Amino acid sequence: MIQLSAVALLFLFWGAVYAADILILSSSYSRRYERFLHHTGVSVSLGQVRWYTAGLNRTFVRLASWQSHWQRAWFSAGVWFAYIAMVGSIVLLVGTLVQGVRNLTRAPEERTQQILVPVMPGVNLPWNHMVYFAATLLLAGVLHELGHAIAAIREQVRVNGFGIFCFVIYPGAFVDLSTEHLDSVSAKQKLRIFCAGVWHNFVLVLLALVLLMCMPFLLLPLYSTGQAAVVTGLVEGTAVSGPRGLLLGDHVTRMDDCPIRSKEDWEQCILGILHTPHRGFCQSADQIEHFNTAVKVHKTAHGVVECCNTNTSLSELCFSYHHSNLSSQNHACLPARRTASGAVCRTNSDCLTPGHHKLSQPWPHGVYCLFPALDNNTRLVRVSQGRDPPMLFLGNPWELYYHAKVSSYMPRFNFLPLELPEVLETFCKYLISLSGALAVLNVVPCHALDGQWILSALVDLQLGKLLPNRRDRDAVAALVSLLGTVLLGANIALALWSLVFR
Repeated sequence: MIQLSAVALLFLFWGAVYAADILILSSSYSRRYERFLHHTGVSVSLGQVRWYTAGLNRTFVRLASWQSHWQRAWFSAGVWFAYIAMVGSIVLLVGTLVQGVRNLTRAPEERTQQILVPVMPGVNLPWNHMVYFAATLLLAGVLHELGHAIAAIREQVRVNGFGIFCFVIYPGAFVDLSTEHLDSVSAKQKLRIFCAGVWHNFVLVLLALVLLMCMPFLLLPLYSTGQAAVVTGLVEGTAVSGPRGLLLGDHVTRMDDCPIRSKEDWEQCILGILHTPHRGFCQSADQIEHFNTAVKVHKTAHGVVECCNTNTSLSELCFSYHHSNLSSQNHACLPARRTASGAVCRTNSDCLTPGHHKLSQPWPHGVYCLFPALDNNTRLVRVSQGRDPPMLFLGNPWELYYHAKVSSYMPRFNFLPLELPEVLETFCKYLISLSGALAVLNVVPCHALDGQWILSALVDLQLGKLLPNRRDRDAVAALVSLLGTVLLGANIALALWSLVFR
């Protein structure tokens, strides 16, 4: 329902923008409106807004003249990268297509994860990540086109202008090069121009990867790591939040007997609790006898053993335990928080400290491992969050994972935002993913992509002597581009089908 509402709002927004554009153009304000559009370089069409300017051309010229010798080596390296990336992208697309076709005949549990997955907001991209998505695409697109512009000026090709657009929800950039100048330069020069975009996307991936790996060191003056998992977000109205739950800024250091020093530890502890049997808590026989308020043991409709009077107290929980010399199971209704404050155990022997071994008292007066009487999906978890008393969570551990957001970064100063490191990390991950995808897909010899023009220049360079007739070389390039277009189209169609209908 939320996805359909968002799509409907999107259509309404673009419909309103297009209708407003038509109405103004047909009104008495049309001349003023046209002058405004011409002066600002803005144009409006169905589902798209563009901004175009020639005002950045001087900036491009200055950038192209900076460190001229090194820039030649820089863009030449981009050509070699494009050669390797073109072969690699074709191999990747063929392998992905074969893998996708095989998945069609396999059972759901036997299907392998696809390498290339289309990004669809509201389907596999959360709407609250749209800012990351749009900012990443815009940055990657601008740097991509900046590479084309600088390389073109260096090769004496005129840049007519530069623009930014937004198509529905997908932002991007473009550069307008002089076709006449472009046709007059050599194949090597064309390659340096055409390969500059994907080369810049690849370099952006490397920079984002380095930033992501060095993030703890770069943020060290402001944030410390390796001490706890810091709570940065909570879903209100859930068992995780509230006065007795977690609070923003809490430092979680332990979950039962699982130590937590980072976000990764937090996730591993939750998975460990999910995939292991119920854990118990050590309690002495004297305390069991003193606090036990058990009533007649019975089973609920869900098959869970109950021995507490739920109408009189919500703070008590039914626990089960075994005497060491008896096989029968015993039950006790005890205060949940007091009982969970004991050491975590799995058997009675886990509760025996060296001092207990010296006791001459028999087991009935010793220490027992008490297990909460719960169903298989529910756990009683003690979470040490830096405040007394520790949080006592009763429920499915997945609620901890989905309803609480944590970070490995602990602010050194109170004024620092808790979410800043996570925002930077997420942005770097999107840069790596999306800019890398732009580099891989743009270099494919496919119609309307950079790969089409790279292939054309490459055929001219390598087959110029073998095929002196320009039409023959164009035919070879067109045939390979057709195959590349079919290959990429088949991958996209299969990926969309798997995403939407599977």
